[in-house]
Amino acid sequence: MVTVILLVSLLRPSKSKAPPTLKERIPFVSNTIQYLTDCGTFLDRVSETFKTTNTNIVKFYLAGTPAYIVAGTANVQRMLRTVDSLDGNFLNLLLMDKFWGMSHSEIDKFAQDHSGRGKTALPGTEGTPPEQRIWHSHDQLYVEFLSKHKYIDALADSFYRLFNERLDRQSKDEWQTVEVFRFLQTAMTESAIISLFGSQIVDLNPDIIEAYYAFDRIANKLAWGFPKFVQPKNVAARERLHDMSKRHIDSAWKNFDWDGPDADSVWEPHFGSRLSRETAKWFRERGFSSYAAAGHTLSTLFGLNGNTVPITTWALITITRDPVLLQAVREEAESTYVVDPATGVRRIDPQKLVSLPLLQSIYIEMMRMHVSFNITRRATQQVVIDGYVIPKGAIVQTCAQIAHFEEDVWGVEGHPASEFWAYRHVKVADVVDEKTGEVVGQKKQFAMKGRPSSFFPFGGGHVMCPGRHFAKQEIMLAIAIIVTKFDIEFVEWTELDGTRRERQAEDDRRYAGFVAISPDGDMRIRWKRRW
Repeated sequence: MVTVILLVSLLRPSKSKAPPTLKERIPFVSNTIQYLTDCGTFLDRVSETFKTTNTNIVKFYLAGTPAYIVAGTANVQRMLRTVDSLDGNFLNLLLMDKFWGMSHSEIDKFAQDHSGRGKTALPGTEGTPPEQRIWHSHDQLYVEFLSKHKYIDALADSFYRLFNERLDRQSKDEWQTVEVFRFLQTAMTESAIISLFGSQIVDLNPDIIEAYYAFDRIANKLAWGFPKFVQPKNVAARERLHDMSKRHIDSAWKNFDWDGPDADSVWEPHFGSRLSRETAKWFRERGFSSYAAAGHTLSTLFGLNGNTVPITTWALITITRDPVLLQAVREEAESTYVVDPATGVRRIDPQKLVSLPLLQSIYIEMMRMHVSFNITRRATQQVVIDGYVIPKGAIVQTCAQIAHFEEDVWGVEGHPASEFWAYRHVKVADVVDEKTGEVVGQKKQFAMKGRPSSFFPFGGGHVMCPGRHFAKQEIMLAIAIIVTKFDIEFVEWTELDGTRRERQAEDDRRYAGFVAISPDGDMRIRWKRRW
């Protein structure tokens, strides 16, 4: 009898009570409103609740649905690995409605596929016909055309060329004044869009960059579904960008020769990259409308620029304000220049660049400190996390804004997790002579300070941003090109409209919980080309 009681006590959840609940003035209402309108402050309250209750799970209600935010390495791992009962497709389906503008019948093609994203269908769905494995075949587009070096390198080469051309328009003979964020929003965004979607999307829509940033500012408000009549301007911003995307899709289908010499090319002007072309083909072959395909383009535009431009801006703001760090980054980046044997032109080797220890460390620090992304799952059956029972239908989240600042994970003596430190992820290793075994010098190496389960700027588990590899190359290329090509001097801080301000730029909390956080101001610099 004692043995039975002992076994029952070991197998049942360790905590019989419900987890701490986030307080709110108006039950079932206040937290929802704050989550949707001021997620930064909402997450600050969650962090404070974790501290005061000494727990790693907090409950609240989101639009009447029970929701749980979890923290701590073990809980995050549990959440990301529980594929059978925590659905990672939930948010994708929501975005198909709110971002892509897909019809309910088109969304159902995804929603009714329960076979998973992996090569092998999930248990119980082994008999699913290949043409009905929508999630898997869609993900395979990214595996094939956004993970293989052939296609990533083509994207990086295109971005490098286009971005370099924009910078070469700057004067070599005199100092010029620019606002960093504003410049990158134009030069970097256009270079990335053309690299992925071709030059025709810009030729057909000359104001697409302005339309994109009008959408970027309100995207998080659309995602969770305020009714259209509550936010007509936000819906109009989405529809404007959606119409541009559809104009591009329709034109590409009309003008691209599928039997011509560009059928297997890595890039051409109509669809752009092979990924863009094959994705458009995939949508059409599976019976999706051009409107749905255009919505996918819109969502990809957001994924393409939502992290890269703000993170590059923060990196340049940080680097150029520290002359010693600027020189160290410049020297490291200059070591990656090679002479192209075909053209004789001196250029950066992207593969060497992404392996640089200091620049990688700065990249990780920028992502750690300025990405506020909530990984979201929905419980398809009851699940236990941290000893608490999460009911079927509940929303479960873990938040980068919280995990990325955990002191016991990221803190170093003299360099707390709350502060930027360029060398947090750099270690110095001995160089040993292979013949004598003697230490003949030292070299810097990149070494990630935190654990993977404490760092998830691109999502986690089986649902991660497929463009993360290109994003890293794009960010590091933009930084390296600018610091090696220009002498740079800080001038002043400005508002986003260009007017002078006294305080330095800070995180724009309107982006919290959804994407990389843009600066709430800009940095005006003077620069002059060095070559």
